[in-house]
Amino acid sequence: MNSNSTALPGAAKKILIGVFGLSDYELRLVRSVLSLTMVSGRKHSYALFDASQAVDPDIVILDPDNAQARAALQELIEARNIPEPATVFISNAVQAKPGKYHLLHPLVPTKMLALLDQVADELAKLLPATSSAAQLTSAAGRVVTDKTAVVQPLLQKAPPASVLQTGYRALIVDDSPTARIKIDLELRSMKIASDCAETGEQALQMLEKKNYDIIFLDIVMPGADGYEICKIIRRQPQTKRTPVVMLTSKSSPFDRIRGSLSGCSSYLTKPVEHLKFRAVVEKTLTAGEAIFTMDKSHDLVMGS
Repeated sequence: MNSNSTALPGAAKKILIGVFGLSDYELRLVRSVLSLTMVSGRKHSYALFDASQAVDPDIVILDPDNAQARAALQELIEARNIPEPATVFISNAVQAKPGKYHLLHPLVPTKMLALLDQVADELAKLLPATSSAAQLTSAAGRVVTDKTAVVQPLLQKAPPASVLQTGYRALIVDDSPTARIKIDLELRSMKIASDCAETGEQALQMLEKKNYDIIFLDIVMPGADGYEICKIIRRQPQTKRTPVVMLTSKSSPFDRIRGSLSGCSSYLTKPVEHLKFRAVVEKTLTAGEAIFTMDKSHDLVMGS
C-alpha cells in the first residue's frame, strides 16, 4: 500500500482506489463514500487515485465489459511499469456471475465498502508485519513503495521473461465476462494472443475455422458442459492433441478425475492465481511442443 499517503490522526494510512469504467454518477458516489472512511479509529481509510500524482493505486474497481476502461488500466500499468493492482470487478447482473471480488450494477455503497475492506485485509496479510510496505528512496529523495514485498496473488511483481516462444494463440471458453477478461490479461502478459467463446458450441465452431495452441475450457456453462466439449475436441483429428486446461470454481478430486477422463491436459481453479496460471500455461505448452516434435519425427520415419 502507498505508505506516503496520509490520513487523519488515529486513522489508517490511505489506500488509493483507482476507478475504471464507472458512470459519472457512480464515480461521484464512490468519491463520497471513500471520503467518509477518513475517520479516526477506522481500520482502513480510502481515497481516489489521481493519475496526475506519483503514487500508484493499491486497488482498482473495473468494469470488465468496458473495453475502453480495460485499455486505460492496461495503459496505466504499462506506462508506470507497475504490477497489476488488486482488482474488484463490477458488472451487470445479467452479464456476469458474482465472484470473490465482484460488485454488481447499480453500485451499492455498503457492499462496495465491505468488499474494499476485505481486499485491504488480504493485502495487509501479504505485507511485512513491521511496515505496511517496504520503502525505497529515489535519488530525488521521493519515497517509493517497494512492491517486491508483495509477490502474491492479489498484487504481483511484473512476471519474469517467458520461456515460451512468441506467436501462440489461445481460445478462452467461459460464459463469465470477468473470467474471460482475467485470463486474457494474464495471457497478454505472456505475449499470448487469445479469442473468446461464451459457450462450448460457439467454441467448436471457432475450432473448425482456426487452429489454437491451447484451450481454456470452463466446466459449468449453458448448453453442453466442459467435460462433454472436451470429449468432442479429443475426437476431432485437428484438435485431438491441442492442450485443454479445464477451469472450475470447484477443486474436488472427483472433478479432476472427470476432467482427466474427458481428456483435459491440466486443471485450474477459479479465480486463477497469477503464478499458478503462468506455471500451468508454460508447462502445458512446453509439453505440447514436445508431443508435436515426436509426432513429426514419427511421421518422417514412417514416410521414409
